[in-house]
Amino acid sequence: MLAATTLALAFPSTVEEDAKIVTTPLVHQKKTVAQAKEASLRRQQRFALIAADVEAGATPSVPLTDVGDAEYFGEVSIGSPAQKFTVIYDTGSSNLWVPSKACTNCKKTGSKYDSTSSSTYKKNGESFALQYGTGSCKGFLSTDTVQIGGLPITGFDFGEVTTEAADVFGTAPFDGILGMGPPKAAIDHVAMPMDQLVAQKQISHNIFSFYLASNETAGSALVLGGVDAQYYTGDFHYVPVAKAAAILPYWLVSASDIKVGGSSIKACNFLTGCYMVVDTGTSVLAGPPSAVNKLIAPIGTVASDCSNVHTLPTVSFTFAGATFDLEPEFYVIRQKDDATGMFVCQLGIEGVNAGVPIWILGDPFLRKFYTVWDAEQNRVGFATAK
Repeated sequence: MLAATTLALAFPSTVEEDAKIVTTPLVHQKKTVAQAKEASLRRQQRFALIAADVEAGATPSVPLTDVGDAEYFGEVSIGSPAQKFTVIYDTGSSNLWVPSKACTNCKKTGSKYDSTSSSTYKKNGESFALQYGTGSCKGFLSTDTVQIGGLPITGFDFGEVTTEAADVFGTAPFDGILGMGPPKAAIDHVAMPMDQLVAQKQISHNIFSFYLASNETAGSALVLGGVDAQYYTGDFHYVPVAKAAAILPYWLVSASDIKVGGSSIKACNFLTGCYMVVDTGTSVLAGPPSAVNKLIAPIGTVASDCSNVHTLPTVSFTFAGATFDLEPEFYVIRQKDDATGMFVCQLGIEGVNAGVPIWILGDPFLRKFYTVWDAEQNRVGFATAK
């Protein structure tokens, strides 16, 4: 096991100096049925933007994550003295941004960054804009000390949002996003937090891992610098980042096969396989509509009252010769109905058209498998989560 700093997403944070382990609160907020429908609509619109980029011959520039789609949040501090923000730790985008005190339409609740209150602030001023779902956030870059899990990064560039899409961000249960995607995907090519944590000797390795707890239970964790044996059993199986990631700037791996109940759905190209983005910021499994239809058909209908979940087949993904089984308790999502207050079940698998045949390996898979993103060896690893 690599020496690691552990950031458990919970509040307030605690620090164990000798072991250099930092624990910060878990925020796991499941969506209601209405919220899930809204996220699904925005997901379709977001992928339409990616498809438009592809059709125009441009490199996809739209972050995969919808601000209303993520369910796991943590804390980041900016400035001296520290100003605290709740953020999505997101492997599907690559920038840190938070609302600015100068924001003209940000929600009244939540935190806003005030540069005049920080002794370590340095002006940058370069403008930036990020597109999420049906809206965008705009502002400018600033430079300050940023703390992730209590580990300081000095002179870090981040976005101060001065205008945001109120219909997208207005009711969000977080302040901003801390992107942990590949550096190539970063707007304005700012430095990545993991790179800077290593460069400033806060951690030894450019490796991080996520443990995502299920059913709103406490204990989800982001481990900075390696992996933590308390979160998994057995061995890690590593999958190289696909060569296509040079064009599609995501944590992209290739599955050679997808099976339902042990039978292949024959959706993966025999040369390139099924390209899949490993993304903490998406609450479902998603893929090209025609391929997803092949996956859904043998699964069958999920009873809304959850009565047949135990009878549904296992879905299996094959990566680099290893098979990973995903049982229905992971790919079926239980959500509260806003009208009745009762829990209902629905399939956490969705077809999306991105213009290129990519899948999103979202939270249903990541709850079953403790996952490590290794930038040093350009690979992603999976082990069965405890």
